[in-house]
Amino acid sequence: MAEKSTIDRKALVWRWRHFALFSGPEWHRLLNLRTAIFVVEQACPYLEADEKDPECWHLELLHGEHLIGTLRVAPPGISYPECSIGRVAVHADYRECGLGRDLMVRALDFCDARWTEGVRLSAQAYLTAFYESMGFVMTHGPYYEDNIEHVEMLKENRGLSGTA
Repeated sequence: MAEKSTIDRKALVWRWRHFALFSGPEWHRLLNLRTAIFVVEQACPYLEADEKDPECWHLELLHGEHLIGTLRVAPPGISYPECSIGRVAVHADYRECGLGRDLMVRALDFCDARWTEGVRLSAQAYLTAFYESMGFVMTHGPYYEDNIEHVEMLKENRGLSGTA
């Protein structure tokens, strides 16, 4: 477990990989973290691994050899006409350190460097203010997805399109 006030950010390792580049044990580790959060912690039985994963880029955040955070980026046309960010997860022992924001900043930079359409996501409704603080605006909702209230949000591209 990390002490929230003493996490050594220099010890963090960030790694982008397309699904095709994961070994079996590496993919298992990522699914273990996502399932622990989205299925077990949130008491939400659903098929966490889906048909989108093989089409996505996945960001891993490691502290030492421990996977402590992840998210996925789906290219345009997979979930929405725009690229999308989803499955944003930070291990419970590392929350409230700003790592969720760090994951999102890296994901937005990744998206902005590749696509001009902006970024869309389906956010758990309680996180609306967090995503608004990152420039997202609500475009639809609230609605229920897997028995959890969600909202659809969009952030205009700030990279290739030249918009802020």
